[in-house]
Amino acid sequence: MIELVTLDEAKMHLRIDDDYDDPDLTLKIQGGSAAILSYVQGSRDLIINDSGALIKGEPLTRVQTALLILLGYLDRNRGGEEEQKLKQGELPYSVSMLIYDLRKPTII
Repeated sequence: MIELVTLDEAKMHLRIDDDYDDPDLTLKIQGGSAAILSYVQGSRDLIINDSGALIKGEPLTRVQTALLILLGYLDRNRGGEEEQKLKQGELPYSVSMLIYDLRKPTII
């Protein structure tokens, strides 16, 4: 599973000092990374290479920033309290505005 940010980066962003929620946060990193990579679809090759390694550059920086914001959203809404604010398949505005122009939908 691809992780766009490390556990330490996420904990620093969320200002988490202990290790108690590390398994939960790791799942959120993995799920959030998958959601963002799915959102950008055809631009994945700007972010990760064929072996799954991250490609340094502006697209990666933008998706990492978007993921950190998404992690804050997921951490704050553990029970889906704000889910009515989003439609199915949408990301929070502050997340999508960072990566919207990376989105290259693919036709299946």
